[in-house]
Amino acid sequence: MVALQGGSGYVRGVRYQNVRVDDVSNPIIIDQFYCDSPTPCQNQSSAVEISEIMYKNISGTSKSKNAMKFACSDTVPCSHIVLNNINLESRDGTVETYCNSAIGFGYGYVQPSAECLTSSDKEKIIKQEPELALCGMAGLAAGIPYI
Repeated sequence: MVALQGGSGYVRGVRYQNVRVDDVSNPIIIDQFYCDSPTPCQNQSSAVEISEIMYKNISGTSKSKNAMKFACSDTVPCSHIVLNNINLESRDGTVETYCNSAIGFGYGYVQPSAECLTSSDKEKIIKQEPELALCGMAGLAAGIPYI
């Protein structure tokens, strides 16, 4: 999921589930700094608001060192990112997770580790409602559709 710099609006309530990848550059990515110009783009303070994103049962191999990348804006951080049952590896070594201004959590098996995600509501969501823990987002309980 990428958003052009300087964009507006929102993306929320999206679920990626049961996905197998093989030797791809960006298995899991949120990038609010995306630039499709042949010359470098100037950083902008506005960004598309990204929240309530669920990655569940994602496995496979990554070409890049950062198998998971959450590059979010300092002024419009990504929030409520949930990772569950993630198994991403590299054929040539270890993979990592990159985070900037990304709020969320992983539970169950998550490889590579996503400890760089920050969150204060993990325990609250898991204790509050088992199904909400599976999707990680109260918005889904209110009928917000997901993919």
